Amino acid sequence: QLSDGTRVWLNAASSVSFPAVFSGEERKITVTGEVYLEVAQKANRPFIVSIVTPQGKDLGTVEVLGTHFNINAYQDEDAVRTTLLEGQVRVLHEGNSKLLRPEDQAEITDGRTITVHQGVDVTEAVAWKNGYFDFQETDITSVMRQISRWYDVNIVYEDTTPAHFLGTISRKVALSEVLKMLELTGVVHFDVSGKTITVVP
Repeated sequence: QLSDGTRVWLNAASSVSFPAVFSGEERKITVTGEVYLEVAQKANRPFIVSIVTPQGKDLGTVEVLGTHFNINAYQDEDAVRTTLLEGQVRVLHEGNSKLLRPEDQAEITDGRTITVHQGVDVTEAVAWKNGYFDFQETDITSVMRQISRWYDVNIVYEDTTPAHFLGTISRKVALSEVLKMLELTGVVHFDVSGKTITVVP
């Protein structure tokens, strides 16, 4: 919990930098990886989130007065995604900006464009905060990126599979159980050697 009452949740391999006490007219923090925020409403003091890579490269900015939202900005993902659950936020990147309303998701890719998707499943975006993997027609590489970060393992592909996965798994279960559940689909298998998992279709 930050000094203004804002609450921040961090996913695996993520960080947040913030002052001990906010001073001045703006409240500014910097995040990497994936975070969920419930921002305390302060009408005259905007809340500014700078999204950066671990090396400090600017990936965009989110401005808000008071709201609940999720930012997914992992380097191994194909886009930076901001998903709004409640309130309003403005996403800015290289001179462009988009205003989000609840159930909107903004995507920033390598270019300057900010793409907004409306009516997204916000429960999928914040499943990690609630202790779950939530796969909604998710491809194997996206599934394994989440597993790699959470269990701190390396993923190697003998080959990939065109199958997509649907289901919810608790993050409290052992890695071996997660892999066993995925193998029960009959479309993928895993060879485990130490901290390396090889995906075998």
